[in-house]
Amino acid sequence: MLIYRIKQLLLVLGDFVSFCIAFLLSLSLRYLELPNWYQIELHLGLFLIVYGLWIIINYINGLYDLDRLTNDRAFYRRFSETAIVSLIVSITFFYLFPDKKIAPKTILLANIILGYSISVIWRLFFRKLLGAEALKNNVIFVGFTTETKELIEILEREPEKGYKIKALIDPTRTEKPNNYKFDVYYNLNTIRPAITNHKAQSVIIAPHLHQDSDALRELYELLFWDVQLTDLTSFYEQITGRIPPTTFSEGWFLQNLRDTKHPIYDRFRTVIDYLAGIILGALLILFLPIVGLAIKINSPGPIFYKQTRIGQFGKIFWIYKFRSMHVLSKDGSAEVGDYEFDKWVAKKKDSRITAVGGILRKTRIDEWPQVINLLKRDLTLIGPRPERPEIVDDLKNEMPYYPLRHVVKPGLTGWALIHQ
Repeated sequence: MLIYRIKQLLLVLGDFVSFCIAFLLSLSLRYLELPNWYQIELHLGLFLIVYGLWIIINYINGLYDLDRLTNDRAFYRRFSETAIVSLIVSITFFYLFPDKKIAPKTILLANIILGYSISVIWRLFFRKLLGAEALKNNVIFVGFTTETKELIEILEREPEKGYKIKALIDPTRTEKPNNYKFDVYYNLNTIRPAITNHKAQSVIIAPHLHQDSDALRELYELLFWDVQLTDLTSFYEQITGRIPPTTFSEGWFLQNLRDTKHPIYDRFRTVIDYLAGIILGALLILFLPIVGLAIKINSPGPIFYKQTRIGQFGKIFWIYKFRSMHVLSKDGSAEVGDYEFDKWVAKKKDSRITAVGGILRKTRIDEWPQVINLLKRDLTLIGPRPERPEIVDDLKNEMPYYPLRHVVKPGLTGWALIHQ
């Protein structure tokens, strides 16, 4: 996990350097000459704050997930969307905190274009760097499970993750050796020779071997070797961002969720939430007249719509949205007793959705009023999306551990949403 975080930090530092290079190039374009120290000092303070905001936006949009360093259409689409959001946030920032000595808007557009263009080049180079054999972590899997098979497929498909599978030691003889490109052994005595022969840095241990006395004796000897021992569950979570379903039990949740209070982290998150709330609130105020007028012209009814949601520790609160549907009932909602609809989600061609509402939903502008919930502390910036009480009741019947999502505060945007 430490290696993964170091790689992420390198990615962040590369972005910061990219933005600084773009800053100098933008000043050169602005003054049609190499900038002097006075010009740099005049602009640098505000732009350093802006670059900090850009990095936060990049993080929220998943640009620091090593899994997403792919040279495909989704990669460039996500990058373009992030650059547009960064531009809007930057304009709002300079509007809220103007400096009479400079006119940053004249170099902001150039800075965004150059900064994110250089950042793309940096990421493509970084991806090549991660894929280099010399920088890969040689891995040996000990024990075979469904999760082992999934990890093998992921690591072979995505070499940019920085791992090279060298061998599988399968004492239960689950797999045949010619299924994979690496060596497969069936005897636990081969662990140490395999580490030496393949120059392995990491050994990933399947959980069922923790109950095997012969396996434990062999694995105990590795404590005196220069090799990292990692349990399969932790490695699976690191690579996929998910916890293996086979791990779930009441005991596991008690052990891992008993300490949910982190005072320093919680205070820092609160500060970030308020800063994001102020910036997004300013955007909401700027666009409110346009969006509100469009909603009113398109269909009769209120501009805003509120609905109950379940928050942290089961607290019920009102969530706010721009209205995107026709009003069909007295409470201002689009739901009536004899109307057949899917209560889980509005259908793609739902007749209740207005023309303007369709645009608001596609662009997610209808969610903007939830900044009110962010400032009220009903929501945090990133967390599980809150659901309606009736949907939660249904999900609890289908997924026994579903209520555990209410241990943490729900988010303005969901982890799955920013990583889709």
